[in-house]
Amino acid sequence: MKKKLLFAAAAMIIVLGAAAAYLFLFPHKADFTRLRGGSDYNVILVTLDTTRADRLGCYGFINIETPILDLFASRGVKFEKCFSTTPLTLPAHTSIMTGTLPPFHGVRDNGAFIVPPEIKTMAELFKEKGYSTSAFVAAYVLDSKWGLNQGFDTYFDNFDLSKFERISLGTVQRPGNEVIDEALPWLERNKSGKFFTWIHLYDPHTPYEPPPPYDKQYAAHPYLGEIAFADSQLGRVWDFLKANGLVRTTFLVVAGDHGESLGEHEEGAHGFFVYQPAIHVPLIFVTPFPRLQGRSSPRVSSLADVLPTVCEMTGLATPAQTQGESLLAAFEGPKKGRIPYAYSESFYPRFHFGWSELKAIQDDRYKLILAPIPELYDVVKDPAEEKNLVYLEKKAFEDMSAEAGRFIAKSEQNAYEMDIRKVDEETREKLAALGYIGSFQDSSKLKGQKLANPREKIKVFNELSRAREIGMSGRAAEAIKIIDGIIASDPDITDAYFTLGNLYFKQRKFEEAILAFLKAFERKPDDSFTVINIANSYASLKRFDEAEAFVLDYFKKGFSDPQLYYLLGNMNYIQKKYDRAIAYFEKCLSLNAESASSHNALAAIYTLKDDLARADENIQAALRINPRLTNVLYNYAQVLEKQGKTREAETAYLQALENSPKHFQAMYNLSRLYRVEGNEDREMEYLKKCMDAEPEFPLSYFYAARIYLNRGQNYEEAVRLVKKGIDLKPGPSELPLGYFLLADLYSRLGDSRQSEEYARKGRNLANSKIT
Repeated sequence: MKKKLLFAAAAMIIVLGAAAAYLFLFPHKADFTRLRGGSDYNVILVTLDTTRADRLGCYGFINIETPILDLFASRGVKFEKCFSTTPLTLPAHTSIMTGTLPPFHGVRDNGAFIVPPEIKTMAELFKEKGYSTSAFVAAYVLDSKWGLNQGFDTYFDNFDLSKFERISLGTVQRPGNEVIDEALPWLERNKSGKFFTWIHLYDPHTPYEPPPPYDKQYAAHPYLGEIAFADSQLGRVWDFLKANGLVRTTFLVVAGDHGESLGEHEEGAHGFFVYQPAIHVPLIFVTPFPRLQGRSSPRVSSLADVLPTVCEMTGLATPAQTQGESLLAAFEGPKKGRIPYAYSESFYPRFHFGWSELKAIQDDRYKLILAPIPELYDVVKDPAEEKNLVYLEKKAFEDMSAEAGRFIAKSEQNAYEMDIRKVDEETREKLAALGYIGSFQDSSKLKGQKLANPREKIKVFNELSRAREIGMSGRAAEAIKIIDGIIASDPDITDAYFTLGNLYFKQRKFEEAILAFLKAFERKPDDSFTVINIANSYASLKRFDEAEAFVLDYFKKGFSDPQLYYLLGNMNYIQKKYDRAIAYFEKCLSLNAESASSHNALAAIYTLKDDLARADENIQAALRINPRLTNVLYNYAQVLEKQGKTREAETAYLQALENSPKHFQAMYNLSRLYRVEGNEDREMEYLKKCMDAEPEFPLSYFYAARIYLNRGQNYEEAVRLVKKGIDLKPGPSELPLGYFLLADLYSRLGDSRQSEEYARKGRNLANSKIT
């Protein structure tokens, strides 16, 4: 009997030991329901733009100091093999925020796609659970107009594109310190409740211009300097969490959106290829739970996995749309099971050049790139992707090809169809004029064609990219020379002519711009962006009839685009042909009922025509569709003024300035409202702001001088201001005011001769207007 008991005890010990060994080798996934203990945890999502995983200290890189990211890795779970769904900012962030892949969500490039409003975002999930939600983004490619603002109470973007007519496009971003400056006050206001915050830092993106001391510390490698600076800004967030006792109640998720090639595979930056330097990104989940700190997972993961992982961590229901997988099972160590795959793509070569798109799928060993000449790499033995194994490892190639076919077909089920016409017309026109999105190739028209392999076109792409950067920095002549060389070697690259046209346009060489755009149009006769720029070039020469005729001829060829009707409406509005403009704007609305831009323009016209009922109807429609549209609040304020609602108008002008801080017309109109109220201090405040925002607007100088005159002070300064305004050549209806002000000022100064002279000039001009 004793022996049986001993045997049973020994058997139990063996069973328990085996169970312990199993749990050690194959642990169950972390039970966050138990770890949370019924409490709601805050979530801060940090996305680091253009950040390679292998350039961070916590990923083994020794030539950089990233103490905060290293700290996050020591306090969380780091995924060693996370891959972006695409090396482009907006599509990659859409995957992060929706847990879906580009073939499903349909956002496949920057600048012409909008996140489908029907798709559920991470912010919407948190909002539904009573969280306060906020986002602070650093680049125009994530502006709210592209749709990622869904579910956010606060979405800090405030990119006023109108100002970029005079400065480099590379400045359509803000440095990390400005982003954190906005985020911390919001966190301070909301720290007592539960919150979800997204912080986006763009610093490692080109141009690489790290601030001191990182500029000197990384003088030879400014890209690293930008990463180090971004790391320092994350330190401010961590300090806030510590100071407010939020470390123990907050989950922190850090992800790169894509990497940067830095010359590998001959790609200078990113967006073109899907090799590892452009898609291998950091991914770290930081929690206050000691058992989940300092861990590193070798599991292959995707940015599409972020949303389902966050959902399971916080107890949110994972949306049915989700294509990524929760990574919780990998938080506590390796676990046997099926091999996960990561999908990546770039449609940039197809959309912009008519070359082949690239798609890639990889597991923990092999990576297959689907291209006109397919590429297979053993990324374990060949991490630099130098040896194509397609013909050397036939079985691996066949297996990966079959898996890629199944994976892509599954990801495309019930996919969203995207239409770039959903981007508001005003934005499309501005982006086309800036060359921000280039000319988009109609992808559907390339079906069945044999498309060029991007790998064979990388030198051309690099040269064109270099020319654009040089041109945007103001060295147009140098950029034109580069593009002439590109065209000489390959005369069929449409984007080369398109870029050339933009460069001539910025030099105000409109005749040359038209010739370049026409050559682009010959090669892509269905491209509305090229038509826009040709028409704008004619309009800049005041040849409005030719511009209109060109667009109407385009329509006769069977093409139709609401954007172009909007363009024709604008040109007629400029010429004060209001009835003709109205007809074009209404045609635009017949093709695109959600054109906030057309409603906004119609409101402006009906305001001028004193048809306030129609003005109000259209401005309300514009506000409903897109309350952030440029000038919509300004036009709303003008309608309110005409209706005699001055207090509401003042509020609308102030809101317009929140959206467009350099909107000088709103500043001037505010000063006018305060002048009518007799509030000289506020009037002067906004006149000074107007002078700063638009130094060439004469009326602000006149009315600032008028205030000095009324106050009986600063006469000499007032004279200087009026003369400055006169030098700016105001219109004949405005100039008499300047002369009469000088007459009064010189009278106060005791100079009767000059006073009488300017009074005479003022009377003569005023009388000539009357007669």
